[in-house]
Amino acid sequence: MITIFSKRFRNFVATNNREFMQTKWNQFVYLLCEAKKKNVEESEYHALIEQQLQLLGWFLFNGEICHKPSVHIGNNNHIQPDILIKKDGEEEFVIEVKRPSHKLVKKDIEQLQSYMRQLKLSVGIYIGEHIEVFYDMAGRKDAVSVLRIPLELNNSEGALFIDQFSKDGYDRARVLSFCKQRIDEIQHQAELNKLRDDIIAHPKSRIDVAMLFYLTAWHKDQFSEEELTKMLRDIDFTATLKGVDVPYNSISVNAKPSNPLRHYNGNVWLICYDSKFFKVEDCFKKYGQIYWTHKPGVQNVQKGDIAYLYAARPESAVRFKVEVVASHLPYSKKMDVEDEFVVSGSSNSVDKSKTYFLVRPIAETHSPALKHAVLMSEGLMGKRPSTTKLSKEAFKPLKEYIEQHFDDAAPAEGSSAPQQKAKPKKQEKQK
Repeated sequence: MITIFSKRFRNFVATNNREFMQTKWNQFVYLLCEAKKKNVEESEYHALIEQQLQLLGWFLFNGEICHKPSVHIGNNNHIQPDILIKKDGEEEFVIEVKRPSHKLVKKDIEQLQSYMRQLKLSVGIYIGEHIEVFYDMAGRKDAVSVLRIPLELNNSEGALFIDQFSKDGYDRARVLSFCKQRIDEIQHQAELNKLRDDIIAHPKSRIDVAMLFYLTAWHKDQFSEEELTKMLRDIDFTATLKGVDVPYNSISVNAKPSNPLRHYNGNVWLICYDSKFFKVEDCFKKYGQIYWTHKPGVQNVQKGDIAYLYAARPESAVRFKVEVVASHLPYSKKMDVEDEFVVSGSSNSVDKSKTYFLVRPIAETHSPALKHAVLMSEGLMGKRPSTTKLSKEAFKPLKEYIEQHFDDAAPAEGSSAPQQKAKPKKQEKQK
């Protein structure tokens, strides 16, 4: 009786604790959500974040929330992070703030990582259009994202954030343990995703082996292994992710890659398309993916490569960043669903004699810095943009420029576009 009561009591406490944390998250994030709707300036957003941190038990009056502190590094240098959190006089974690309309880019992470390393802190938090926790793991070149939460009420991972970063329950060792556990979970999921993608990419060989094992075990008294193997040769097995072959609207073109810890070592491409022939954006919104033909210029695109998609019309600009999740695929009937996005009169429909690579969006941009006219003025692109392997040394300046400016926020209507940088030495133009 005592044991049963104790178990029920523990479950009761755990349930109530989760509900408390979830409520606390909603309190914390509510005004941030409102600020995002209003697209407030960074300074107003910064002040609001400091105000909301006090709901978590951290306070301004006693120096626990340090507003843009000037921290001396060495004899002559100093840094000024947006927010530095202290507990009992000890620096605990740093927060990098951007306005809620901002999109996280590599230089933001590098800035946060720089503060973390200068202050010898293992944990840093980014708060902008979402909240993201980074862990500077020993032995790694870059800080690792361990928790990314949209600005929304009732997000289940919001309770995790509250649990780890409320002052009452905050403990440095506990937070580090949490970060390491999250990394293990991410890596484990990445391996599972890798196995899943392997089955999808090679369904015939993978399923054949499994089916032969199954059939041999259950029908060995009736059929020989040779007979079963011969039968399987006449069956064409396919594998797809659930929901991919039917319309659905839940996939976001800003979705994160399936493995955020993966260090990319493949090729990077610039692939041109024309909305006059195929509605790329609409297809991404409906299906979350596109089958692209292995035509001249992209014959060597491989699974794992990254590509930037350049819209020839009407934008004349770089529009999407995508990941190649499968390559050299033969024609399949499931590809026909994309025909609805072929513009009437064009010849862009599926060709059954070709092979295809499958791309899924990582992010999209409307950065004015990535318009064709600007790229030309920077000496990075010719008059007629074409599909290019950006990994080639000759196109390294173009690749670095796109990566640097891909997530730049577009200027508000009526405002002037940002000043362009000084033109670099002209590089070889695209052929």
